Amino acid sequence: MKRCNALVNNMLRGVFLLSLLLLSATACVPILQTKPDISPESLFATRSKELVQLDRWKIKGRTMITQGSEAWSVGLRWQEDRGAYQIKLEGPFAQGGVTLDGDEEQVVLTMTTGEKIASTNPEELILEVVGWNLPVSALRDWVRGLPYEQQAIESITYDDEGRITHLVQQGWDIEFLRYMPFDSYSMPAKIFIKHPDLSVRLVISSWNNVK
Repeated sequence: MKRCNALVNNMLRGVFLLSLLLLSATACVPILQTKPDISPESLFATRSKELVQLDRWKIKGRTMITQGSEAWSVGLRWQEDRGAYQIKLEGPFAQGGVTLDGDEEQVVLTMTTGEKIASTNPEELILEVVGWNLPVSALRDWVRGLPYEQQAIESITYDDEGRITHLVQQGWDIEFLRYMPFDSYSMPAKIFIKHPDLSVRLVISSWNNVK
């Protein structure tokens, strides 16, 4: 009887030890997280609908503009308010900077001297006064992480969250290298824009609401 009891006890110990080993092994197995079965294209379609409605915002940052053998480090303050915009470029000029105030009908460039020059086309105005082939109209979409709605898309790629990482439109090559949070959005924080005639490296330090 004693031998029988000892045998039973040994069996129970073995079962107990085996259970502990199985529990330990289970605890070490990582829980695999599966990605949602939604394509980046579908995520971007939803994201773009939200971003198109974002029409009141302001950003602050810096940009390096290179054209030919010349380069300028430019401070940037940009505000959009339901179609009306103000873009301040600070630092690269002898006068200290320029300001663009515009809407869909007209844009006015103001020098720090107070001189004002008006036009219906911001690209032509910047080219005439400053000498830069700067795609101002397209930038108003690109800076939000959207393709420019008035140009055909030649190429576009997204990350797993449906955010644009690379975009090509009408000779402009745009890389979105970093995003940052702003309210419920994820907004561009670092954009490199290249063209045969000009390149722009834009680093945004803050996104804020217009009050």
